[in-house]
Amino acid sequence: MAVTISVVIPVLHEQERINTLIQQLRHQEQGCEIIVVDGDPAGSTISVITDPAVICLEAPKGRGMQLAAGSASATGEVILMLHADTELPANGLGLVVDAVRKGADWGAFRLGIAGRGIGYRLIERMVDLRCRLFSLPYGDQAIFVTRARLLLAGGIPQIPLMEDVALVRSLTQQCEPCKLLPRRVLTSPRRWQKDGILKRTFKNWWLLARYLAGADPVDLVKEYR
Repeated sequence: MAVTISVVIPVLHEQERINTLIQQLRHQEQGCEIIVVDGDPAGSTISVITDPAVICLEAPKGRGMQLAAGSASATGEVILMLHADTELPANGLGLVVDAVRKGADWGAFRLGIAGRGIGYRLIERMVDLRCRLFSLPYGDQAIFVTRARLLLAGGIPQIPLMEDVALVRSLTQQCEPCKLLPRRVLTSPRRWQKDGILKRTFKNWWLLARYLAGADPVDLVKEYR
């Protein structure tokens, strides 16, 4: 059974890394459709893309809105949501295809952080535990979902923050827990480096707790940056 994948990448001022990310995807054994959705009205990121096969879109700033716009234009049977600062493992797309062929409707990779130090390794292990206990991967783990299941879930929530949590909660209520793939993505440590590991980690937990308690994502996104 052939399984086609659309990779949707929401971006905002990612001119320096976008072409490298696209080339990494092109070197995957499994082919894919690539859709880049720019949240900058000036299109600063999509204007530098050199691959003519990439589908370039603009949408209101906010990952939820950008991912929703990209998924609406996708033609693949599987939608994979990839942050611009996250790299898939070798044959990562092939692992997604294998998982879907074996019956997975949705899932994500394990988190890997491109930074040295025991603090980053502890974060990775904590994320592994969170995913296994609560079936709650975040967007930086390259969440994938079949088109059919995404439609049943009502699509990607068009909110500026916590769109990943909202989507995962909907998917978990509908069907089986997250299929956590064995390989790790490699995501940039830039937010942890900017704020410090402890401060960023506790900030993420605090924002999640407030969202789950009913806080408006529009308010929360102002504190996330």
